Amino acid sequence: MKKIFLLSTAIAFTVSFQACQIADKKSATTKDSVAGDTNMVNGNHVTGAESTQSGLDEAGATFLRKAAVGGIMEVEAAKIAAKNASSQKVKDFAAQMLADHTKANTELKALAVEKKVITPDALPAEDQIHLDEMKKMTGASFDKHYIDMMVTDHEKTITLFKDGAQNRDASLKSWATKTLKVIEGHDVAAKEIASSLK
Repeated sequence: MKKIFLLSTAIAFTVSFQACQIADKKSATTKDSVAGDTNMVNGNHVTGAESTQSGLDEAGATFLRKAAVGGIMEVEAAKIAAKNASSQKVKDFAAQMLADHTKANTELKALAVEKKVITPDALPAEDQIHLDEMKKMTGASFDKHYIDMMVTDHEKTITLFKDGAQNRDASLKSWATKTLKVIEGHDVAAKEIASSLK
């Protein structure tokens, strides 16, 4: 009787031990697949692997993604300003923004491809909603809204690009430093226009 009891206990222990091992394996693979999915950009999985293969660290990859979104926003807002602004100063500023940021966006995309970093091709929903609201505005109220937005955006962008200019990757550092000078020029121009609109 004791032998049967011990045998059945041993079998039960073995079965439960194997079940635990299977569960551990499942949870390990689940954890790995979740941990690997660090970011989603336009439905594409973006992991650290893309940046480390090229020698670009995660800070550099994050910088490129944020700069890409900012660049798209500047171009799209400038297109609206070209149509809806009433002030010639604002229209001229928007034309400069469109030219400079289109060029910077093209350079950023080429750098991102070289560094194997996937960058967004579209704006986050909240930014798109903001642009859709701007399309409904015209005249002096549009001018003020757009230029105030440009002052705020360029202050944030300067901070972002100063960080990018400190990156250890030489080509990213060079591009960020060169583009930072252009952005600082935009910031000065936007502040001058903002003071003239008050």
